[in-house]
Amino acid sequence: MKTSHALALVPFLMASTAMADTATQDGADHLAQVFQTYLGATEGVVAVAPNGDSYDLTLDPTPLIELGKDQGMTGTVTPLELSLTDNGDGTWAVSMDQAISIAVAKAGAFDVKEDIGQQTLEGTFDEKLMTFSKLSGTFSGVKLSQTMQTPDGKSSAAEVAIDKGTIEATATAGASGGADTVATLSASGLSETITTPGADGQPGMPMSVKAEGVSETLNGTGFVFDGIYKTVAWVVAHPDEASKKADKAGLKSILSEAMPFFANLSGTGTVTKLSVDTPMGMVGLDEISFTADINGAVADGKFRESISLSGLTLPPGLVPAWAAPILPAKLSIDAQVTDFDAAAGLTTALDYLDLPDGMADTTALDAKLKAAFLPKNTVTITLNPGGLSGDGYQLTYEGSMVAGPDMPIPTGTAKVTLAGADKLQAALNNAPDDIKGQAMMGFGMAQGMAKKDASGNLEWDIDATKPGSVSVNGTPMMGGN
Repeated sequence: MKTSHALALVPFLMASTAMADTATQDGADHLAQVFQTYLGATEGVVAVAPNGDSYDLTLDPTPLIELGKDQGMTGTVTPLELSLTDNGDGTWAVSMDQAISIAVAKAGAFDVKEDIGQQTLEGTFDEKLMTFSKLSGTFSGVKLSQTMQTPDGKSSAAEVAIDKGTIEATATAGASGGADTVATLSASGLSETITTPGADGQPGMPMSVKAEGVSETLNGTGFVFDGIYKTVAWVVAHPDEASKKADKAGLKSILSEAMPFFANLSGTGTVTKLSVDTPMGMVGLDEISFTADINGAVADGKFRESISLSGLTLPPGLVPAWAAPILPAKLSIDAQVTDFDAAAGLTTALDYLDLPDGMADTTALDAKLKAAFLPKNTVTITLNPGGLSGDGYQLTYEGSMVAGPDMPIPTGTAKVTLAGADKLQAALNNAPDDIKGQAMMGFGMAQGMAKKDASGNLEWDIDATKPGSVSVNGTPMMGGN
């Protein structure tokens, strides 16, 4: 997030012809024209000046923010100052080292302020790839504060601080076109204070979060940077609703050419030593790991997310002594959605841009969109292997189901396995009588329906492939078989 100011410069570093070894005014004028292709020709946004064998580039987004003043937008951004040197081979050496301050607000909606004590950037921009073939950067002293308002007058606030961090990235030509990129991000000394809206006359509840560190790795294939940059340029060139409506055809053309935007984007990340100070006390986690895997606007649609938690600690007294042994120490969930056609769906969705302004009846196009996005009229939702575990026990699960807009009940299968049932039994035996009776009855019924695997673990095979019918290990639980 904190490197976005540097990475946001990527689309603007595209000179179409090489410059001479010594920077010239003609070269500066050419670079200014290139940047204005994407940022527009608004006075004061782009400035380029020759400086020895390099060019000093200044980008000031503030005049662009001022274009939204009729919609209540106000703001200022520290002008970004970069040095560009032509390598003579279709690549440019790019560097930046400065402090950055951002303040953007919209009346009645939000107020965001961010300061970065120091942001550095060193990289090589490749004209053919239209991105950095190599990039490294650092940031430090990051402070972000934001206030969000809802139409009913409620507000929430957040303040974020990061001590320091680094980013590394590379890019190569994609085997099937576009650019393949790999980026790694690490940050340390993170803290956040969140205040949520109050309710029933009560003040908002503050919550403080701290983390020792965060690390992320992103892998992207087939990025169509040209189309992405042209989309940015269209937004810049149409600052108000009237101009946007007048050129919907232009936007449709740009988005159509930009598809699929990227082939696949996947990422993994880890947060270490997380602590949350709540009104009930301190909650801690040794580690949070997460994964995302998303296909672009392609026929083989996919969206996957997973998260795992370990080393959970809760405030003293929050969990009764008898329940402490069954408190999970680890938890993992991994789910994905497939069997949808994002390419056909988005292509059809772009037809909405052809509709006359104010057209109310979109029934026919809505039906066409549904058929395009869901060629099977359903999606498959998969629960990949996951589980939770605690002191002496482990519960694992996996499954898959088919769901769709015309299915009143999803269908599918699942499998649940429990190792260490005796540990849970012992904990329930120590529960208070008013809890133990009902809990033991439910746990006993579950064990009665289970079968045992070769290791003696309990298993439940759940079959709900027939609408309205569910069986566990072959025993009907509802409906007929």
